[in-house]
Amino acid sequence: MISRMAKPEEVLVVENDNGEVVREFMKDTDSINLYKNMRETLVYLTHLDYADTERIMTEKLQNQVNGSEWSWKNLNTLCWAIGSISGAMHEEDEKRFLVTVIKDLLGLCEQKRGKDNKAIIASNIMYVVGQYPRFLRAHWKFLKTVVNKLFEFMHETHDGVQD
Repeated sequence: MISRMAKPEEVLVVENDNGEVVREFMKDTDSINLYKNMRETLVYLTHLDYADTERIMTEKLQNQVNGSEWSWKNLNTLCWAIGSISGAMHEEDEKRFLVTVIKDLLGLCEQKRGKDNKAIIASNIMYVVGQYPRFLRAHWKFLKTVVNKLFEFMHETHDGVQD
């Protein structure tokens, strides 16, 4: 389910039919409804066994970082799934999980070259971070780091990243 996660409404950067990364202008309501159903299912599964959900998502993220499963689609669907389970774990478990996710995504952003790669990773970082307000409220130092990265992304000229 994680590798087939539907795109949430908040995501503005998409890959077009030509393989280019562009800003999306029209909302796909079927996709939004599918996302909501998938999110609800992942939240239920996380409540049943948060450790297994965390393990699966962390392994998939490691496969993005080490390049064995790297693709825009794989990273997008993984990050949408990670964002969808916000609030489904106990606060301490969520903290540990989210710190790992954000550090790995920031490292991936440093590691990858090319504007399109960076635009996709930046979009995913901002999406994931935006889904976890409870964590950000409790961790000002981390919030400051994220805000600084946000300002870096604001200087990016790629379609949709500033938005």
